[in-house]
Amino acid sequence: MAIQQGGDVRQLRVKGIVREANRIRQALSAPMLPAQLDALGRRRQESLRQIEAILSRNNALPRDLPAPSRRAYEFLKQADLGQVQLLDVPADPDQHPVAQPESVTYAGLRAFLDGVLNDIALSLDAGRFNAAATLRVISRTADRLDHAMRRDEVQPEHLKPEARSLVGWFRYFADEGAFNRYARAVRRAQSILGALPAARTGWQPPLLVHYRPSSHLYRWRVLGDGTRIILATPMIVFDEETLQALGRLMLGGKRHRPAVVAAMLAEPFQAVAVELETAAGIVEHTRGVSHDLAEAFDRVNREHFSGRLPRPRLAWTRTLSGTAFGHYDFVRDQVSVSSLLDQREVPAFVIDHVMHHELLHKKHGFKWQRSRQHTHTREFRVEEQTFPHYKEADRFLNEFGASSRELPQ
Repeated sequence: MAIQQGGDVRQLRVKGIVREANRIRQALSAPMLPAQLDALGRRRQESLRQIEAILSRNNALPRDLPAPSRRAYEFLKQADLGQVQLLDVPADPDQHPVAQPESVTYAGLRAFLDGVLNDIALSLDAGRFNAAATLRVISRTADRLDHAMRRDEVQPEHLKPEARSLVGWFRYFADEGAFNRYARAVRRAQSILGALPAARTGWQPPLLVHYRPSSHLYRWRVLGDGTRIILATPMIVFDEETLQALGRLMLGGKRHRPAVVAAMLAEPFQAVAVELETAAGIVEHTRGVSHDLAEAFDRVNREHFSGRLPRPRLAWTRTLSGTAFGHYDFVRDQVSVSSLLDQREVPAFVIDHVMHHELLHKKHGFKWQRSRQHTHTREFRVEEQTFPHYKEADRFLNEFGASSRELPQ
């Protein structure tokens, strides 16, 4: 851990607290051997020792940390290791789980993919694209990744999210048909985006279009060798009209956002997204330290939707958010619940209340008003209040959120 400090102690930053708390929280949600639990306990104590030493050296208290770091510190202080499910000690002492969930990555893989995608875009623009040679590079990389995972007994759940999405990308486009589709998509995007009137002043050619794993709707940056445009991989299905809307949105035309989002919610985009996720290995972390989101979904679906609502992806957030307790992602069809609620003092009906709220988003969808999404419609609010413990749960969340933002002494 390291510190960053501004002009006074109230700006103290201790880097790495939130990341460490999230790693330990995820580890606690999975069964482990007694020796692993002991090691995790020592790691937690060492993290706390480092944080408190940094605070002491700077004459600071936990209340002087930013809210996310402060909540992470409190989690590390209060984490109950006694809740962990222990595995039986194997008869063979060398036989043990290879890796903890989301602990494995492949150094340099993202940079390597960026290099491959740059070569594809440049060679297509220059008219010297060698499809066979590039496909061999992608296929060999996919084979090497699979070999490394088999050798090290790494399962999809052991990979960090970015590593898992990159592995899925190489596996998916190692297929000749999928790869040819990718090349056509890049060529189409270069032609259509480059022809936009505003592109001539906003972007420097050539357009280095990358369809790759990304958490953003789009990103672009002018570089020395052209303009790199990063788009979510399933956007390879976008037709001319949608690409024009996307390009105008990237260049400042916010009114085109509804058309782009509609294309992302449509079946072609969603089908590719599912195929990519399947290639990577579908992983859900529904079980937390104290609550299980799958159980919450089953209860809420049964009691409030007659068991008919298709199950979305379910996930605990990777940060201990004390302001947004839940979120529904329409494009990914995913309900996320704040990891801060994964505590014994949070009643199950509060988790169910958050789940109910997010599933209502799935049921009711959203409306556009001046290029902005509106989700909390009158119909939504009326149905939300049919939850039996609505007022009690809402009051609990307000008080819990306020207490999580208070400054501990």
